[in-house]
Amino acid sequence: MGAFSVRWIYELDTDASLSLAPYLQHPLNQPLSFRDRDGREWLVLYPSGRAVIRAGYAWDGCTPKVSLFDIVLGVPDGIPNELTRKPKAHHASLVHDADYQFLDLSEFPVSRRGADQAFLDLLDRDAFAPRYLYWAVVRVFGGLSHRVTRRVRDNAGRCVPLPVGAAEPPASFRPTDL
Repeated sequence: MGAFSVRWIYELDTDASLSLAPYLQHPLNQPLSFRDRDGREWLVLYPSGRAVIRAGYAWDGCTPKVSLFDIVLGVPDGIPNELTRKPKAHHASLVHDADYQFLDLSEFPVSRRGADQAFLDLLDRDAFAPRYLYWAVVRVFGGLSHRVTRRVRDNAGRCVPLPVGAAEPPASFRPTDL
C-alpha cells in the first residue's frame, strides 16, 4: 500500500464469535480452521455453524479508504452503536472481510452471496441507516474488488480440518459476541 493509504483500521482484541449457520451452503461434518498463507489461524467454523474470528484479526472497515495528511477519507463506518460503542458497520465489515478472505477456498462453506447477506443482516441488526446502499455496492462491486485484492495482497489461505471430536469452546468461553 502507498504512503497515503490505510491498510488496517481495526484489530480484534479478543476472539469474536457469531453464528454463520444461516449462510452455510452445506452442513459441516467437522470443525474447519482457516489460515492465512503463513499458517496463522484466523477463522474457525464449527458444525453448528458457529464461527470464531481470532484475536489479532485486522481489517479496514468498509472500503475504500485513504489517508491524506493523517485524515482518513473514504467510506464511513457509521456512528457508534449505543450498545457496542463501535461504529455501526464495525461487526458487519469484520465478518464480511473474514468471509471474503477465504472465499476462494473450495472448503469454505459460505458463498459470496451468503457473505454479502451476512453483511446486510449485521448492518440491519445494528440499525445502520444506509445498509441497503452499502449492501447494493457490495453485491455489485464485491466480486471485482475481491479479485483485485486477492491479486494485489496475495493473501490466499488454506483450510485445515480439525479432528471430528474437537469441541466448540464451552459456554463459559466469553469471546466478543457479534
